[in-house]
Amino acid sequence: MIRDSGTIEKYLRRINTRLVWYRDEPLAPRTTFRLGGRADYLVEPSNAEEVEALVELCYREELPLFVLGSGANILVSDKGIRGLTLATRRLRNLEISNGEATLGAGWEVDEIASLLQEKGYRCLDFAAGMPSSVGGAVWMNARCYDQEVSEIFQEAKILGPNGITSHPRRAEEWAYKVSPFQGQRQIILEARFQLREDDPQRIKTDMDRLRADRESKGHYRSPCAGSIFKNNRAFGQPSGVIIDRLGLKGLSVGGARVSDWHANIIVNTGTATARDVRDLIALVKNKVLENTGFLLEEEVLYVGDWD
Repeated sequence: MIRDSGTIEKYLRRINTRLVWYRDEPLAPRTTFRLGGRADYLVEPSNAEEVEALVELCYREELPLFVLGSGANILVSDKGIRGLTLATRRLRNLEISNGEATLGAGWEVDEIASLLQEKGYRCLDFAAGMPSSVGGAVWMNARCYDQEVSEIFQEAKILGPNGITSHPRRAEEWAYKVSPFQGQRQIILEARFQLREDDPQRIKTDMDRLRADRESKGHYRSPCAGSIFKNNRAFGQPSGVIIDRLGLKGLSVGGARVSDWHANIIVNTGTATARDVRDLIALVKNKVLENTGFLLEEEVLYVGDWD
């Protein structure tokens, strides 16, 4: 637990009287799995200066720091997250200039794609319906329907050990579900993307089709994190097909269950704990390894206070 909550709360108040922060905040409502414990402190900065001040606080007080976007693709421990959880959802600046859009990291991908669609631009439209923030999509190099973020990414403004800097696109740093920001002590503040002009109704039709496809695959039927495992092309088949052919649909641990409609989705049936989900993921991995020799790699990230 926090060593000196009084000092921390005094500092939070001094950063900005309008800074939004919570102590002992439930995280389940902030994740797509709808489970997990609490954050010691959850803070919602609205600009880069506040983010810098919060990072300085963590450095001074030796606090762990976790950056939370839309809560997709993560599994938060039942014990929660120690230290300070920095939620990006109020970082929502937008600038359109010279065929490019600069987007704050906290925008929901589906929301900002729709806003740009109305203006006659394609940008992240291939990710319509995906539950992710812009920052999370860049960090993961989100890939949907044979397109990925790196194809339109131009530059990111980041906060790292050397302060606020820009990181331009370098093709060699990107790969399938890989970006240069993974494994780094950096916070993505905003990102700049290429825009492509098109008829707004044509873009909307395409986006609605993608949303309908996600819905038909059951992404919204129950709380989940979308695909649990990455697709390894060397295995010859998508992970969901491999799991399905082993008859693992419906396999359960506690309140966690391999969905009946897509074998690469694990759902919270309403009573699941984070431990249930993690144990089920391990069980599926072991069964696939035993039967095929393939070692599946999780797409979901384990965050928080795990044993």
